[in-house]
Order: sequence, then C-alpha cells, then structure tokens
Amino acid sequence: MSGLIWHQPELPTSITAVDGARVRLGGTWLDTSFWAFGGRHGLWSPSSITELDEGALDVLIQLEPDVILLGTGIRHQLAPPALHAHVMSAGIGFEAMSSDAAARTYNVLSGEGRAVLAAFLLPRQ
Repeated sequence: MSGLIWHQPELPTSITAVDGARVRLGGTWLDTSFWAFGGRHGLWSPSSITELDEGALDVLIQLEPDVILLGTGIRHQLAPPALHAHVMSAGIGFEAMSSDAAARTYNVLSGEGRAVLAAFLLPRQ
C-alpha cells in the first residue's frame, strides 16, 4: 500500500501554526493581535474579547471582506451581540471561534479565493 503525502506550499499569508499565545503567519510567528486579508496583514489593537469594540471592528470593516473570522484564543468566546450586529449591519459575515478553528477556516476559504479576513486576539506579553 502506498501513501500520499501532500505538503501545501507555505504562502506568506497562510496561517501555518497556532499555539495559544502566538500564531504563525507564513513563516513568521506573531505574538500580538493581528489581521490577515487578501495577501496583506496588519497589527490590531485589541488583545482580548473585553477590549473588542466598534472602533477595532471598523478597522476590519473598512477592508471590505465578505466575512470576518475572529480567533479568540485557545477557547471559543462569543463576541457581544451588539458588536456582532455592528459587523453584520455592514453586510459582512462575522464568526468568533477558537484561534485554531479560525486558522483552519481562513486557510480553506482563502484557498478557495473567498474574501475572508481573519483577526486574532493575542494576549499582551
């Protein structure tokens, strides 16, 4: 019996690892909150769900993705309903999930050519 091993090319904007306090974007470990979208990425101010507000989400909304995936850390945390509604009112889908789930979902959807933005809340060191 033969086995098939496939190694996806490591793209600069692929999420290649998550370890709780850090996320690896391409080959670079990031330990501060950031977003990735459309071949770009940037640092992002909130470091926890309690610091998330409309202003922080507006930074992401202005990039005009079809959907925003929010990586909330090791455990899934819900965003406050008012913030969820704020994003949805802009016509953008919004899903909060654990960071590893957000990374997997982002890689699949971006690999399909979808306009998906992943934002990761990473605790300040």
